[in-house]
Amino acid sequence: MNIDKKIILWLNISIGVLFLMIFIGGMTRLTDSGLSMVTWKPLTGIIPPIGNEEWEFSFSQYKAYPEYKIINYNITLSQYKYIYYWEYIHRMLGRLIGFLFIIPFGYFMYKKSLSNQLIKKLIIVFIMGGFQGFLGWYMVKSGLVDIPHVSHYRLAIHLTMAFLILSYIYKLKLSILFTKNIKGIKDNAFYEKLLTLILVLLFIQVVYGAFNAGIKTVNIVNVFPFYNGGFKSAFLGLEKYFLFFLDNDYGVQFMHRSLAFILVGLISFFIIKVNKVTERIKLENQYLVVLILFQCIIGILTLVTKAAVVFAILHQFLAIVTILFVIKIKHKLRYEINEI
Repeated sequence: MNIDKKIILWLNISIGVLFLMIFIGGMTRLTDSGLSMVTWKPLTGIIPPIGNEEWEFSFSQYKAYPEYKIINYNITLSQYKYIYYWEYIHRMLGRLIGFLFIIPFGYFMYKKSLSNQLIKKLIIVFIMGGFQGFLGWYMVKSGLVDIPHVSHYRLAIHLTMAFLILSYIYKLKLSILFTKNIKGIKDNAFYEKLLTLILVLLFIQVVYGAFNAGIKTVNIVNVFPFYNGGFKSAFLGLEKYFLFFLDNDYGVQFMHRSLAFILVGLISFFIIKVNKVTERIKLENQYLVVLILFQCIIGILTLVTKAAVVFAILHQFLAIVTILFVIKIKHKLRYEINEI
């Protein structure tokens, strides 16, 4: 099977830019810049304020909202510009990604380089991307009300969708590169189901990571392996116990830590078992072991440093890399790479 190298290059560029987008999104959150742009103009909001008059007008709009009144009431115009530009870059990069997708897609359609099946999957990517733009504003709107913090539920949806889009494009790339069906290993179906379970738990872990970030649990719980005390009283003091694991600092962090231990156990079990029956994915498994251990260490450092930017960003980056590694391992269980 002949593979168009240009299509692979396009998908690789898309993956790279999406990684950058997730990084910028994380920096926007960690610098508390997400609420600096209080309007949403998807078609006309390309040019930032120019000149002192326009900046003063933009600043005056920001001053009308709770984040300025409650938290940033003493920031200067230059400080406002700093947080504005993080959010501005985040939004502009979203538009750029749209163009990086649509223009090559049109080119490959014109050249008839895409199969019908691939066209349908790429249309799904386009729909997901458009929906993600809406989710971004939907999240921001939740912080432009009485409480100047975005909903951690909406933050989780926005982040998870970003991870899903990146994972989906990566899976598309693998489906083009690895299509030569090979004889399955012993108990292949079991290992594929186990990897599917691991992927589901990884995405749930992403959700709880977003919950931790949105609630800022590290301000209350920032020691390891314990919980600063107060865990029992926080749980017993609730009227609705299920909310403990959705809204409470202790409960949300308990879930995030517990899922980490479960994932380490499941991934270790998978690697030990599968390495006994095949060496096809041995290298990827070795990388995955290092990745998981490093991710746990960075997670703990993120906790005890109260989400220091370098650790928090790295923790988020390693999360998506882990997901992509598991996706690749799952794909390589069944397929071999084609010649390019």
